[in-house]
Amino acid sequence: MNIDERREKPLIQVQNLGKSFGNVQVLKDISLDIYEGDVVFVVGPSGSGKSTFLRCLNRLEEPTEGKIFFEGEDIVDRRADIDRHRQRMGMVFQTFNLFPHMTILKNLTIGPMKLQKKSREEAEKTARELLERVGLADRADAYPSQLSGGQKQRVAIVRALCMMPEVMLFDEPTSALDPEMVGEVLNVMRELAREKMTMVVVTHEMGFAREIATRVLFLEDGSFVEEAPPEEFFGNPKSERLKSFLSKVL
Repeated sequence: MNIDERREKPLIQVQNLGKSFGNVQVLKDISLDIYEGDVVFVVGPSGSGKSTFLRCLNRLEEPTEGKIFFEGEDIVDRRADIDRHRQRMGMVFQTFNLFPHMTILKNLTIGPMKLQKKSREEAEKTARELLERVGLADRADAYPSQLSGGQKQRVAIVRALCMMPEVMLFDEPTSALDPEMVGEVLNVMRELAREKMTMVVVTHEMGFAREIATRVLFLEDGSFVEEAPPEEFFGNPKSERLKSFLSKVL
């Protein structure tokens, strides 16, 4: 599928999305199309609504207004099977959320076996193949407490991939890591981008956004202020607010 064909039909369409917590409006009239193979980075100051936006995409936060179409179906509609959609939208959080009493292999196979009814043999085969890809094949029988932060986050990414998602959502996946462990996780994400995995990434890693993003969006006070390919976004920002933001983080 070439770029023109992908552009004809977005994988995800966000239309006039709004989110309020009580009287506080966190997201305001957001519209965005995300296409197959896109690597969309969302950046902005703390408190601008980045994580809330990401969590609305799979309804971990319920939108107050608007629609979100995933493969043509409005997943905000109460009749939508959101559990089915979430299986196709892998999500990686700031914290790892691994089950501490289970081995790594068990953490990786419980979802496919319970939710997708895969056999133990099939689930374990996929899990071991993915662990091999991220350099953790020898840790399958370890427990989360025996892993470093970077290893745990790589396992968290593998756990999402074991469900064979069509989209991966990353909510500041390196923010809880020591600096020397960040590279381990970014390398896995870099490889996913090379394989044309559709990704939406909330991050403060500006250099990484510049390297692998197809588009970068600047979220300020609940609205997208600017959107551009990374070369233009970082090299020739248009709005004064983005210029000010970049001057502080680059």
